Amino acid sequence: MMRSATRTDADMTGLTISVIGAALALRVLLAGLIGLGTDEIYTVAIARQLSWSYFDHPPLHQWLAHVSALAFGEGRAVRLPFIFLFAGTSWLLFLLTRRLYGAAAGFWAVVTLNLAGFFTLSAGSWVVPDGPLLFMLALAAFALGRQFFPTGEESPAPLANWLLAGLALGGAGLAKYHAALVAVGIALFLLATPRGRTELSRPALWLAAGLAVLLVLPVLIWNAANGWASFLFQAGRSHGAGFAPWLAPLSLVAQAGWLLPWVFVPLATGLWLAWTIARDQRFWFLMALSLPTITVFTLLPMFGNLGLPHWAMPGWFFVMPLAGLYLSRLSGTSERPWRWARTSAIGSVLVLLLVGSQAATGWLGRIIPGVSRNDPTIEVFGWDQIGPQLQAAGLLDGGRFIVADSWQNAGRIDVALAGRMIVMPGTLDPRHYAFLVDQPRLLGRDAVLIVRVRREAQMRETLKDHFGSLGPSIPVALGRGGLKEIDLVAIPATNFIKPLSWAYGRAR
Repeated sequence: MMRSATRTDADMTGLTISVIGAALALRVLLAGLIGLGTDEIYTVAIARQLSWSYFDHPPLHQWLAHVSALAFGEGRAVRLPFIFLFAGTSWLLFLLTRRLYGAAAGFWAVVTLNLAGFFTLSAGSWVVPDGPLLFMLALAAFALGRQFFPTGEESPAPLANWLLAGLALGGAGLAKYHAALVAVGIALFLLATPRGRTELSRPALWLAAGLAVLLVLPVLIWNAANGWASFLFQAGRSHGAGFAPWLAPLSLVAQAGWLLPWVFVPLATGLWLAWTIARDQRFWFLMALSLPTITVFTLLPMFGNLGLPHWAMPGWFFVMPLAGLYLSRLSGTSERPWRWARTSAIGSVLVLLLVGSQAATGWLGRIIPGVSRNDPTIEVFGWDQIGPQLQAAGLLDGGRFIVADSWQNAGRIDVALAGRMIVMPGTLDPRHYAFLVDQPRLLGRDAVLIVRVRREAQMRETLKDHFGSLGPSIPVALGRGGLKEIDLVAIPATNFIKPLSWAYGRAR
């Protein structure tokens, strides 16, 4: 194969478009195989009702899910806008990296991005906030790159560049709270570098800052009206018990796992080499975009809570150009990057198709009986079978509502019943359902408790004082291909007499 050093910019651009197209096709295929995951199906359920913001996250991905569900229904096709959005993110990454380090580096940055585990699946396909966040951040970085690092043939356009950056940063703030850390990084770049300080006197910069703040007002308005519930929830997720410094390196290992170890190596190598040999303003620009997020979510676990490794991923996104720079230089003298890319791509595709087919059909459960009990792919199995079983038991009539044993299962039931009945979690952690369900209006009505078998005794104890009576359990079994993989019980409940004491939302 012809090495990168002998390819023209047009060649590398064409190859990049091919990679983005192939990755797009693979994601569409996987979206058809793999059902909606826990967070996705919960998002689809709560997004039916538009809101200024939502308990778990700012509103952008819920708004997008709402529109997508209207267009494509509440099934797997709801992912399509998110998949196409990530193709746009990949292209913006190429444009940014090409501006900083050349088209070959841009190509390798896109290859690395689309081989990284978290970006390949979650951010690249699923109905989660990370996809819209990364698109907006990539758009902001593209606009800032045009302003900070213009090419010789470009005409100055500070107003357009800064307003586009402000629009994108505001959009990122509507997607996920991580946008604040990236904004802090941009501010540090402006203050700490000669190129940045020249921008501080431009009115366009301050117009852009005002535009970004204006766009995130829906999040502030909703939180102010609801006791700052979302801010308090997210801030509390990082709290733990005591000081645990050993969790910081463990967090970094977990991040490498989410990226996939063989992808993390060129990322870390590119970062190290750029630190040692290429510390110019382009490097510091990428560090300003990436390091605040990586640092915060690597060090936060030291306070006793490991958290989730994907919290640091928006920072690693901006290390991709440095991995692209490293691999482009290496590919000029060696075939190793090409072999790495081919092997990683083939291996990833085979694993993804294997997992996707298992998620869709549960075929492994027929070969190894009982394996479904510990099969993580069962979590992306839709609960559509629950409706006919409840109908057969006469439990979908009489103005009843549903009480689930968790917010996760509330989402599954809500989407399975297509909004036919009011659904609420019967626990102290209702998430956004606390803002959707007006419990006092349900007083006096009958309900159906839908509970996993292992939680039946606990839920009966929790809810016994909230209903006039709880009836006998009716088995409900769900599964793929005729297998019984999820054991539930439906419990008729009469006369809802006392709302649950939710700490936030409508009932307090």
